[in-house]
Amino acid sequence: MKIIIIGAGGVGEALLQNFIRENHNVTVIDSNRKIVEHLVNLYDVQGIAGGGLEREVLTEARVGEADIIIACTNRDELNILACVLAKKLGAQHTIARVRDPEYFKEIENLRNDLGLDMVFNPERRTAIEIQEILNFPSAKNVESFADGKAIMAEFEVKKVNQFGGKSVVDIAREYGCKVLFGLIVRGKKTIIPHGDTIIENGDTVYLVGAEKEIAAFCKKTKLFKAKAKSVFIVGGGKVAYYLAEHLLKEGADVKILESNEERCHQLAQLLPRATVIHGDGTDQSVLDEESITNCDACVTLTGFDEGNVMISLYAMQKEVKKVITKIDRASIITMANGLGLDSLVSPRVAIANHIIKFVRTHKTDEASGINTYFRLNDKAEALEFLVGGKFKYLNKSLKELSMRRDGLICGIVRGEEYILPSGDTHILEGDKVIVVTGVKQITELNQIFK
Repeated sequence: MKIIIIGAGGVGEALLQNFIRENHNVTVIDSNRKIVEHLVNLYDVQGIAGGGLEREVLTEARVGEADIIIACTNRDELNILACVLAKKLGAQHTIARVRDPEYFKEIENLRNDLGLDMVFNPERRTAIEIQEILNFPSAKNVESFADGKAIMAEFEVKKVNQFGGKSVVDIAREYGCKVLFGLIVRGKKTIIPHGDTIIENGDTVYLVGAEKEIAAFCKKTKLFKAKAKSVFIVGGGKVAYYLAEHLLKEGADVKILESNEERCHQLAQLLPRATVIHGDGTDQSVLDEESITNCDACVTLTGFDEGNVMISLYAMQKEVKKVITKIDRASIITMANGLGLDSLVSPRVAIANHIIKFVRTHKTDEASGINTYFRLNDKAEALEFLVGGKFKYLNKSLKELSMRRDGLICGIVRGEEYILPSGDTHILEGDKVIVVTGVKQITELNQIFK
């Protein structure tokens, strides 16, 4: 597909990396010539220095031939107008980054009135990911499928959990919970498990199932942590605002520590039920004075990755039950993974998953479209498909089908019910099928069968 990215900041570059990985034809536009030259040399893509509202620039980029335009500069108004102009010049689909909370309240009206195909907000998307982890703090990370009727939860297996050394099928028999091991990461190896696969201490495992079933499994295996009722947020940016707004609606106690005094006043007005404190989150005495140890969870959301890591490590040292760290830069994520941090979230990764789902969905005419997409690591991804009438294997049981060795059906949601798949399970029209696969660039459910 021909994709044009307007705005080559952090989000734009993250999208560029993903699209190149999926062999799309990518052009990047940015007003900063040095940034464009850097990306052209680094990724061997076409780059144009200029403004996203300049008709001459868009014409040079051949916007009329583009399948998808993504405007992700730091200015909401520019992104919206660039998409409107691109659509008038013939672009098939347009996606705009809109970050301002005031704009986002009217986003559906803006999208419909202006003909935008998709609007995304990295900060809001990140806040949603953090909410899901706080709702299920037993896990390092949580991904939601079928409107929350099924989740994929990530855990590290330790000796205390008492199921290391046992096979997947034996664990299922012993604990009797309707959960499925969707993926195992063991050092540099990524394993899509089968019944005879042995789980080892030190493995990172991804469990799929209804939330109550995974919670029951966690209680039986000493993985369980109670839902956080009090949350200490360090950093008062947009992610913090969206997160605190949701937590307060849920009845949680929220404390926000922010170093900018003016921003503190803004947050105090926007979130009157939150406790907003002016102070430096990297100052140990401030954290102690504000009783970080008395909170169920700490979420570090400053604009500095290194600071977030430091604060998180201190919170873990103080035995805060759940610690979530926001990291933007890919290089820091790689290093932080080796520090034993509790849970990591990244706005770039969150929004890249969201947009890849859109791109994959529009890459095929199949009726069985992608509802949800998560890139688990470089070798595996999890997808949710809506089964349409053109699916080749409708009404057939799984034992009748031959599945690729590097693919696994982890669950089926039918109406309000989550179904743990077995050989006798049939795939019906309207089902939502959750799949983990090592096959790259999956666009339709048919591709996981031989």
